[in-house]
Amino acid sequence: MSGQSITDRITAAQHSVTGSAVAKAVCKATTHEVMGPKKKHLDYLIQCTNEMNVNIPQLADTLFERTANSSWVVVFKALITTHHLMMYGNE
Repeated sequence: MSGQSITDRITAAQHSVTGSAVAKAVCKATTHEVMGPKKKHLDYLIQCTNEMNVNIPQLADTLFERTANSSWVVVFKALITTHHLMMYGNE
């Protein structure tokens, strides 16, 4: 499994159409690729925690939805992303 899967690309495109940049970043940070989340996506999500107009509960719900995925890679990357946001994001 190398590269983004078709499912990941479609999901990211759906978030682009709906205008949810945060959900798109979560989707891209938790792809099916067997490697860690990309730094640029983690940095964007950390930046989002410092902004006033970002819905943090929605961000948490989006990450939680990714933990229900059937792929262990996606679940693990969602947990890594959650941990990273808890360590470096705004309270």
